[in-house]
Amino acid sequence: MRKVLAALTVTAVAVVLLVRYDTHPPRTLNPNSALRPQDARAVATPAPAPGTKSATGPLIMTPFSAIQVRATLTHGKLTGVQTVLLTGDGPHTRALNARAEPLLRAEALRRASGDVDAVSGATYTSRSWRESLQKAIAAARKEQAG
Repeated sequence: MRKVLAALTVTAVAVVLLVRYDTHPPRTLNPNSALRPQDARAVATPAPAPGTKSATGPLIMTPFSAIQVRATLTHGKLTGVQTVLLTGDGPHTRALNARAEPLLRAEALRRASGDVDAVSGATYTSRSWRESLQKAIAAARKEQAG
């Protein structure tokens, strides 16, 4: 009987401790991500070179994130991509976005195009990021022509 009571007591204590255990998803920091805190004392950006135009795409909302991308074109060729806004509704989404954003940006610059493949596991982010980038490229081209 004593062994049964001891086992029940230990089990009850273990269950209480497990229920009260507070878990947090792992924090991921991608050193290649454009999503890092900005220094408030940052120096102003210099004037763009001749033949360079930049435009910001529309703010795209997903069920989990808000995304906005800026494109820079030099003589009609994509030479710069900046993620202006990339939020996440929770730690998991923020971790996915932090992983996907540098991959999307690098692929867009490598291809010099807004036609980039989706990052596995970040489909909503990839599609929305690409849409904002493509519209930013179109706006920059329109500005160059006009």
